[in-house]
Amino acid sequence: MKTTLRTILCAALGLGAATGSAAIQSYRFSNGLPASADGLNWVRYTDSAESAFSIEVPLGWQVVGGMYRFGYFDVRWMMDIRSLDGKVILRIDDPNVPPYALPGPHTGPAGSPNIKPQQYQMMVDNYREAQGYAEGYAKHRFSSVCTALTPRPADWSPRMPAAWRVDGATRMTQATLTYDCATADGPRVVTVFARNSLFAGTGLWQVDPILSMIATPAATPLARSMMQHMIDSWQVNPDWETYQKKMTKMGEDQIRAGFQQFLQQMQAYHQQRASGMNQQVAHFEAQQHGQAQQVSGWGQTLTGLTTVVDGNTGTPFQVFSGPKANYYSNGKGVTINSNLSPGAGFHQLNEVGP
Repeated sequence: MKTTLRTILCAALGLGAATGSAAIQSYRFSNGLPASADGLNWVRYTDSAESAFSIEVPLGWQVVGGMYRFGYFDVRWMMDIRSLDGKVILRIDDPNVPPYALPGPHTGPAGSPNIKPQQYQMMVDNYREAQGYAEGYAKHRFSSVCTALTPRPADWSPRMPAAWRVDGATRMTQATLTYDCATADGPRVVTVFARNSLFAGTGLWQVDPILSMIATPAATPLARSMMQHMIDSWQVNPDWETYQKKMTKMGEDQIRAGFQQFLQQMQAYHQQRASGMNQQVAHFEAQQHGQAQQVSGWGQTLTGLTTVVDGNTGTPFQVFSGPKANYYSNGKGVTINSNLSPGAGFHQLNEVGP
């Protein structure tokens, strides 16, 4: 997906400046599949924000993710999968990881943002090897959970599908890091994989994919096989690729038009949407920290839980807290956090106050 991002960013950087940003996260499920060798039942999960891609996810697990749009040329995605007991957590890609521009007279010094409203939200930095980048990412992502991260020999690396092949890179490094993680709920194993690609002719570099997982030692083999299953099942929607070409052209037309008055009017809009996007992307980590002040226990500290009652059965149970207003269930083990009903077969659950 970021290969497309890199291509359209090259076009944008060659044209100049424009405006805006937005972010969307949503999804939908299709029919379930037979149980696989790992004993899990898988369903196909489709991003409904832009129908950009689909991927298989395990039935009955907490699933969050989708497409995040930061501008005409800047689109990123993420899938976050968690077991109900919190003993396995997987994340494929991360919208917190931006595309990078090399320092220069037109981009600024290393460490500074390179933002063009409604076009892209990049960071300026020198190219970093995958090994060092993955180390920093692991510490940042898991520092709130792991009281200690002790390196151990890496004994796993994902297989990249043909759709994730990187073309045109002048330098590419990749690394898998594994750590023993000490937590209040016992030992965990943390695994992080990063592939960093530099495109010197364009002044851009990217981290794609960035994969991370944390699991109990006994569940780590399952977590790794699940990660590979999901990667292998990922599919881009050709109609979305056509849609993105239209978005790219709209951005290019806006740049060429040079509507200065429009840019000034959209500046306030951009600031509001950018703030909302950053809050949405960081919602899960922020909720985890807030939950830790009210409840104890590993599952609640890491994920956050909300108590709901199924009006059809009168049965109370807990679901993972989500950013949307309501919770819906189809009575078959699928619970979705959404502002609107996901469709036929789903009914709204009643949230129980503290």
